[in-house]
Amino acid sequence: MREPSPYLKPRGKAGTLWLRMRVPSDLVAIVGKKERSCSTGTSDRRQAELFARKTLAEWDREYLALRSRQSLTVEDMKAAAAQYYREELDRDLIDRSSVPSASMRAEAAWKAKHEIQQRKRAGEIKADDPIAELIAELDYPALLDHQAFERMSRRIRLQELEKHLADNEHALISHAADAFLARHSIVLDPESKEYRQLCHHLLHAEIELLKRQVERDSGNFSGSPTDPIIAKAPDKSFSILTFDDVIDAQEQRSKRGMGTRKSPATFRKYRTIIGQFVTWRDSNRVDTVTKAEADRWCEDLLEDDQSPKTVRDKLGCLRAVLGWAQRQSDGKLFRERNPLDTLELPAIEERDSSEITYTLDKAREILIAARTQEEPHNRWLPWLLAYSGARVGELMQLTGEDVFQVGDDWFYRIRVGKGRSTKTHKARRVPIHPAIIDEGFLSFVQSHKGGRLFTATRAEQNLRDWIREEFLAKMPEPRPAPCHGFRHLFEDLRRFCLDQEAANYITGRANKRSEDLYGKSDAMLPKLAEQMRRFPRIVP
Repeated sequence: MREPSPYLKPRGKAGTLWLRMRVPSDLVAIVGKKERSCSTGTSDRRQAELFARKTLAEWDREYLALRSRQSLTVEDMKAAAAQYYREELDRDLIDRSSVPSASMRAEAAWKAKHEIQQRKRAGEIKADDPIAELIAELDYPALLDHQAFERMSRRIRLQELEKHLADNEHALISHAADAFLARHSIVLDPESKEYRQLCHHLLHAEIELLKRQVERDSGNFSGSPTDPIIAKAPDKSFSILTFDDVIDAQEQRSKRGMGTRKSPATFRKYRTIIGQFVTWRDSNRVDTVTKAEADRWCEDLLEDDQSPKTVRDKLGCLRAVLGWAQRQSDGKLFRERNPLDTLELPAIEERDSSEITYTLDKAREILIAARTQEEPHNRWLPWLLAYSGARVGELMQLTGEDVFQVGDDWFYRIRVGKGRSTKTHKARRVPIHPAIIDEGFLSFVQSHKGGRLFTATRAEQNLRDWIREEFLAKMPEPRPAPCHGFRHLFEDLRRFCLDQEAANYITGRANKRSEDLYGKSDAMLPKLAEQMRRFPRIVP
């Protein structure tokens, strides 16, 4: 028996359980607090335990991502130094193009000298105030000698930095290291070995930069780095991108309608799978993933007796996320291409559809048992699934306001938008089969006070658990999925009864025909209801 979580404590008169846990000491400064807490939303110990396990796993992944941002490999430092060299060299070229020519500087100097004479005559610079006159006149030679001063400064700085490199001194480059760390939200102790190594690499970059600038001062713009740290650095921009960053960015793009749109449930699935990979490899960094590493993960998953299909799905998810990362970085994250493009996925055998479809007897057993259930999700979702072939996540979003009548027929709306979604990103209106009306579903809706019809915590998972434990546990493998098995059965029963077009619309299957871009008004609803009445009753 599992021990109760020591992190759950009741609060308030209702005894709501709260999750409390100390932040790891090495991350307190980054997180900004010593302890985290959140309400589980329930006083039920079992439900709170499930919530706690999920939340603690999320916090662990977050801590791993934060730690990934607080450490730098030697390759990271080389990439950072090379990027600093390239960016500063490009900036130098821009600065040089904006420097006034010699004739422009001479003209500006003459104007400055003329202005000094005018200010003397106007009394702004008094004859008995030699200090004010000296300060004003200092601007005059500065205009003439600015470029020469810059050239001299670069040579002096180059000499000093070469001495610092020999003495392992970093005072003159620490400002660049601090700016780099701040830009990438990395925290390193200035006294740490890692910080000194970063300064050392940036010092090499600064010296190479000054050498190019000195060459340019004499008109040579063709120089290239000779220091191996810069010359042989990875040909890519520095990146400490995490998987969380990539998935978050892709979800935002999807919400804005960019690229292939995916539902929130799909992104949750991706986060779960990627979380398993991150835990396995003990790193949340995206840019360090290799094909060899993915091969090892594949072998470990198969050795853990996970099915080839499951392993294939997980590796496909990983490859997709790396593809997102490469596109989000404009192809700069990986030097050539997605490292998993050539990854071989486990072969899977096509399963016989009958193995994942409910038999009529099993479906009747579940529907009859649902009549005795007190929880609304167990009572009504099996019936709605059986007589629509809908996905359970779509039905979970139904509200009382979604049920409506047209003539003598009743329907419910499966909506999109405002936090609701479907796999195809399209809304639809589904006729309510007479068998569901005979069961008293409309009375249940009318007695509902508003809002969603199925509001219990973890209602969807609880429904799956109930069906799996009560009706599928003794069945031989492979078994139907608790909810999706009804979708397969609907397809079998609707054959020779419902038109293919009507069946596709009711079940929410994706169509890409031109006529699907038109219509779908209330005018089609009576015929759609007529089609639904042809669907046979599962429970006679």
